Amino acid sequence: MVIHQWAMSLPLPWWVLVVDDDAEVNALIVEMLRDEGFDAHGLTQARAAMALLEGASPPGFIIADMTMPEIDGVDLVGRAERHGIKGMLITAADPRRLKAAAAALQSAPVIRKPFEVDELIRVVARHRPASDGDAVPVSCSA
Repeated sequence: MVIHQWAMSLPLPWWVLVVDDDAEVNALIVEMLRDEGFDAHGLTQARAAMALLEGASPPGFIIADMTMPEIDGVDLVGRAERHGIKGMLITAADPRRLKAAAAALQSAPVIRKPFEVDELIRVVARHRPASDGDAVPVSCSA
């Protein structure tokens, strides 16, 4: 039982959740993040993402499309923030709508599609903890 209690006290791994109802865009963003060394996973349904926010291993950061059916990205990122999870919005929407989204979520960045890969990576990297538990142990022999 001691091992179980010790494991329960370990920090959860930090990972990025991408939520975009366009499966191709979703897969592309996940691939870009993975290419840069981030642990990233994608979902095309915001309702499934909502369930992950309250799960045993929630994401450390969320990237959500601003306009999706049923639950939009503003609601999703807002819910994530209430769980202590930072996030950002991506959108192809009119720039005037970006101001409304930014006003609704003061702390969540909003970037417009198409965006530069470097821009996305910079935003995500700013939110990654200094030590996210992904370090590979080094073994030494005498």
